[in-house]
Amino acid sequence: MIISPPFLPAVPASADTLDAMMDKVDSFATRHGIYPIAFDRRWHCGQHLDPREQSLPVRAIADGEVVAYRVCQNAICDGKKNDDGSPKLNSDTGFVLLRHTTETGDGRTLTFYSLSMHLLNLNDLTALMGNLPAVGSAPHVLPAWLRTPTTPAGSAVGGESRKVYRKDILGYPGKCHDQFQLHFEIFMTQPGFEAYFGQTQLGRTQSVTSTTTDCWGSTYYVIPPQQAFLALPPGTDAHHRLNGIPFRELDAGQNAGTLYVEVYFHRGTKYTRVWQDTGDGQLKPLSGSSSHLESEAGYEYDLYKRATALYPACPSDGYELLRFGRILSTPATLGASAISTPPAFVPGLPGHHRPLSHNPCATWVQVTFAEGRQGYIDISQDAVLKLSDADFPFFKGWKKISEGQSPFNADRLCDVDSLRKIVADTRASETSTERGQPDAVWSRDQELSRYLNDPDHEDLREQLRGFICEAPTEWDASKLEPRYRQLLAPGEFYDGRVEAYNKFIAFAAQFCFWDKTGLPDSKLWFFHPLQFIRHFRRCGWLSLNEFKQIYSNARYGRQQQPTPDQLRTTYLIPLNYAIRKYGMTDPARLAHFLGQGAAESA
Repeated sequence: MIISPPFLPAVPASADTLDAMMDKVDSFATRHGIYPIAFDRRWHCGQHLDPREQSLPVRAIADGEVVAYRVCQNAICDGKKNDDGSPKLNSDTGFVLLRHTTETGDGRTLTFYSLSMHLLNLNDLTALMGNLPAVGSAPHVLPAWLRTPTTPAGSAVGGESRKVYRKDILGYPGKCHDQFQLHFEIFMTQPGFEAYFGQTQLGRTQSVTSTTTDCWGSTYYVIPPQQAFLALPPGTDAHHRLNGIPFRELDAGQNAGTLYVEVYFHRGTKYTRVWQDTGDGQLKPLSGSSSHLESEAGYEYDLYKRATALYPACPSDGYELLRFGRILSTPATLGASAISTPPAFVPGLPGHHRPLSHNPCATWVQVTFAEGRQGYIDISQDAVLKLSDADFPFFKGWKKISEGQSPFNADRLCDVDSLRKIVADTRASETSTERGQPDAVWSRDQELSRYLNDPDHEDLREQLRGFICEAPTEWDASKLEPRYRQLLAPGEFYDGRVEAYNKFIAFAAQFCFWDKTGLPDSKLWFFHPLQFIRHFRRCGWLSLNEFKQIYSNARYGRQQQPTPDQLRTTYLIPLNYAIRKYGMTDPARLAHFLGQGAAESA
């Protein structure tokens, strides 16, 4: 699965974070238009993005096909007027809705949709391009179907199965209510969601070791309470070496509560983060630094050396144990007959005269098990659960928010407890100055924005990013009246102002398009769009269509045998397994590997 964000800003080559591109695009999130709840307690299942550089184009995030779109010659007016009394054209209704079908593993098909709303109208786009340096213009960048207004004027149309490719330009960010922004959504239909996520651990509060073929991103270990941690792995010599591999002496002891351990590799370094279950539903960071990360420099580059020394019976299986904590290849070679270190004793623990069980797959990793204390634990034992980002584990913040848990009102007000509490907390934090504002109802927009953007509420913003919400679409014109009629109630914004309310509904209807999509009007499953992209960018599995673009038919002779299709079918799955196993899912590593492989193998 190859995916990228809707904006591709320049990122310094010196940036040394796990995903510098997504870090940059995250900074485009506005203080308004927050996922997944609007200021008035209604669903807002997109995120508003403002790159603060209008010439930065909006791009397709993955290969796909057009479901529906709208291209407008002009913006529309939200009721405001210019100084001369003319209507202020300050809202763009242009959009592109794409369907993406890809793969995250062998037999793991994922179908999702991306929506880019408030794309700049053609009149303003022409003016924008005219004010930029001579580096090309929109008519030379946008395809013909996005340079022609849809008809009748302002209408949405079906996509006619048009194909787009990742990074294709879809338009430029426009305005809504005179604010520059892109409203960006990612969602799945109910059947597609159930087919894919039914094979993950999303929604489960009790984890089990993953049995799926998907394994990517970070590896996670769930260590139950009262497990033995050793100062050194059994069998180490007087120089703290095991089969020639050095281990530094740590602490012996036991963990009091369940530990959740995250491990990932970046530029050769192994990073570990540990949380402890406090027993009240909270996870307390245990790792030592302010970022709660521990590192072992060069560990990834030494995996082959470690695997060869520690697992001489099958270094290949040992390599996977060191990287994933489990053997993913089948059939596994390491077993009861494999050579392993001899039984040893656990010093410093009650019952230490009992020998450790013989485990040919023993994988000793250093983990913080208490404040300021690290020790070694064999994470290959069955008691330690093994998962990855492919499993969407609950302790990483993934949470299903379903109307089935707490039904909505007919007006689509959010009554899900998890979100309603956020609004309640917002009102409780309202200042006396805010309470005294004359337009108190409308000030809730600023109120919610202030609350969610408070530096002290970073944990809350992170929590919202993990919410996967079952909700109705905002873009169904037939649902506008039930959605907004509450605004006519006493004390609400349109109380006693029916004519103004009707104008608002007419304005909102100009953004709708659902009847052109062919999609059901039932509930959808929405993701924080940037979190979805960030998460799946760690996958690295190449789908057949992506593989076909890398090794296209044009590279082969017309009469070549085996044919290009046969070659791709033969090598796609084994190549993906090799990419996963040897950590080549990093885009730069993968590009070099595929390019060199193509050059040397023809």
